[in-house]
Amino acid sequence: MNQYQRPKTNSGDLRIPVSFYRQTENPDGEPGEMPTKIVFECFAQVYGSSNKDNAILDAHGVKRGVTIKIRDTRGEYQPVNNDAVVISDYRYKDVHGNYIIWNIVDVRPDFEDDRFVVIVLGVTA
Repeated sequence: MNQYQRPKTNSGDLRIPVSFYRQTENPDGEPGEMPTKIVFECFAQVYGSSNKDNAILDAHGVKRGVTIKIRDTRGEYQPVNNDAVVISDYRYKDVHGNYIIWNIVDVRPDFEDDRFVVIVLGVTA
């Protein structure tokens, strides 16, 4: 009898470029809109959120969500909830043709394969 084997993620599945942004302080120290800078770029596997991820998104009042999987950087970059993400793929543009800026809702290690990190993203509007 054949046993179920979970699908494995490999490097060929990480094909969509993503950029992680973080707000920085204004150079003059004045209040106002804070500039952002790219803190990390990589390739990701992007897929629809699972039921578990949808429960997390609902708890945060998120209207639209997506889940990405990136290679674990082993400390080079650690995603945090204040960071924003841009998925550089035409399917993730708004009606005006601009890339959607996603907020990080949840970050967790991929317990099935410790080479990866799972990140749940959402937008409220």
